[in-house]
Amino acid sequence: MTDEKLALVEQEKGYLLSCWLPSGTFRLAPLRNQINPYFTNLALLALIPLKEWEPIHSHVEWYFQHINSHGYVNDYRLEGQTEIDTGSADSEDSYHATLFSLVAEWIRATGNTNWLATRHAEFVLLLQGIASLQQKDGLTWAKHSYRVKYLMDNCEVMRGLEDAAYLFACLGDEKNAVEARIRANACKLGIMKMYSRIRKSYAMYDSTHPGWRKWYPDVTSQAFPILYEITEPMVAKMLYQRITSAFPHFDSFQTGDMYPWMAIGECARLMGDQERVTNMISTATEVYIHGPRLPYWLIHEAGRFLQLLLHPTTHVQEAPPRF
Repeated sequence: MTDEKLALVEQEKGYLLSCWLPSGTFRLAPLRNQINPYFTNLALLALIPLKEWEPIHSHVEWYFQHINSHGYVNDYRLEGQTEIDTGSADSEDSYHATLFSLVAEWIRATGNTNWLATRHAEFVLLLQGIASLQQKDGLTWAKHSYRVKYLMDNCEVMRGLEDAAYLFACLGDEKNAVEARIRANACKLGIMKMYSRIRKSYAMYDSTHPGWRKWYPDVTSQAFPILYEITEPMVAKMLYQRITSAFPHFDSFQTGDMYPWMAIGECARLMGDQERVTNMISTATEVYIHGPRLPYWLIHEAGRFLQLLLHPTTHVQEAPPRF
């Protein structure tokens, strides 16, 4: 790893850890007063290759301690050091699904199945929460109070259920491992049926297909079957071509959206578009990390940035000399 790459890794690791709260979870950014458990689940995946175990452990414990009477976890806001329940969450399906994925990656890295056994009941509760949202077509509603089947959510749910099956297998709980596996397969089949060969796109929710001039949620949604390796290679190639044709400079954040969407950089990496990955890292460093868009640099974006940096195929452009 080059010195410049190592310095960026250490800087962004420090950025993430600066958001770690005394309660165990993370705020959205150092100056933000919001706690979003879903974005935290995604962000902390980047700490696994860095072997920063304690922040992950503390957040997962916080998550379990904040499961409400309906079986889900809400967003919180900070008032000083006090965490106030907002009474709502952006989704219910993706929150639990991404928690399963975070824990599965952590257990794969550490082998800490002794801790896993102490939280068996909570994992069953999470699986039941997702199961109650899953419909006959295999797809999940975002929330019981918002009965929309989002492509992005369901890609995360499919992966989360696969990871849940792994965790239950580690626990020797064959019954719930089989249930999670069956539900993951049903979700994958449901996602595959969202694809239209005529429209050459996936429905971004229910039966609504994207408009290719709108970045979020239209175009960004089409990256998720690639990110979660659900779609077949030829369709992935076609979708990525459509994404890059619609927004050829997404790697320079010319999308009309102030948020960077570093997840699309991971999509570019999976598609072998190393030039865009390199440019995205360079531009993010200039525009977000050290630039005017810093207020939009949230923990999950920093996490994706770190994951891209840590991949062995990623190169960092040398900064020009400053006079």
